Amino acid sequence: MPEAFGPIIIVTPSEKTKVFFLKFLKSLSFILLITARSIIAKMQTKISVIIPAYNEEGEIGKCLDSLLKQNLDRSDFEVIVVDNASTDSTAKIVKKYPFRLISEPEKSVVIARQSGVNVSCGKIIVSADADTIYPSGWLTQIKKDFAENSDLISLVGWIYYRGTPTIFNVLNGLSQKINQFLSLHSKRFPLAFAANLAFKKEALLKIGGYPAHLPELGDQQYLLYKFLSLGKVIVDRKVFCFTSNRQFHSAGKNIIVYNGWHRLIGYIANTIFAKEVVGPKPAVRLIQSQKSRFWR
Repeated sequence: MPEAFGPIIIVTPSEKTKVFFLKFLKSLSFILLITARSIIAKMQTKISVIIPAYNEEGEIGKCLDSLLKQNLDRSDFEVIVVDNASTDSTAKIVKKYPFRLISEPEKSVVIARQSGVNVSCGKIIVSADADTIYPSGWLTQIKKDFAENSDLISLVGWIYYRGTPTIFNVLNGLSQKINQFLSLHSKRFPLAFAANLAFKKEALLKIGGYPAHLPELGDQQYLLYKFLSLGKVIVDRKVFCFTSNRQFHSAGKNIIVYNGWHRLIGYIANTIFAKEVVGPKPAVRLIQSQKSRFWR
């Protein structure tokens, strides 16, 4: 039977071609390996900023604007906003920004923060607040502190209040200076702020995550206590931010009644019973219209 396409010719590559091809594959493999390692390393050092937001249409834009202006490379951090059952236009505003928005229907700041951590990519978690403005070098300094302290578990930053008399922030700074002094000399100190707190994600996993039964102080004092038991925690005044002064409106009710009952008594009672028996204080922006959840 005649061959339709003529005789089949088998071409054997020369030894020189084989050597070239093997070298090419080896070089390609090396490049792919280096690229993969670089991508993995970047993922491991990535910072995840978690911001819970409940009815924050009046403040969230200023916060996100400040995060857009961070001088840290955008590939080195992500921002996750957790819409915590808002009934205003918070989500609509957040969608205008190149940040991630997720929803947590159960209204609780600690649960919202945990939801953000659950979907985060970063090795370092940064706790932030929606009513707070962050300087452009904020994340750069956080990254530097962790890079220079390989054994660092958590980093406590400073906060200043916007719209308050200068003397107030002087006294506030003094209290934080004492906090820093205690951190250096006793390795134990009382203050941490959820608006400005960074920690390794693995440390949070070791302590079992955010405590859902502690709606007040569970995202700051509780974490500080647990992180101090794990290892090195430092205070860095270079990691500072400017938060709103809304919690000082109607000072008698907001500071004494709500902070005294919900925060102090509530934290002690909820810790003893290991469940939420005293609920969180009302959102300050709704203080006039929302009734207090004195008991769960």
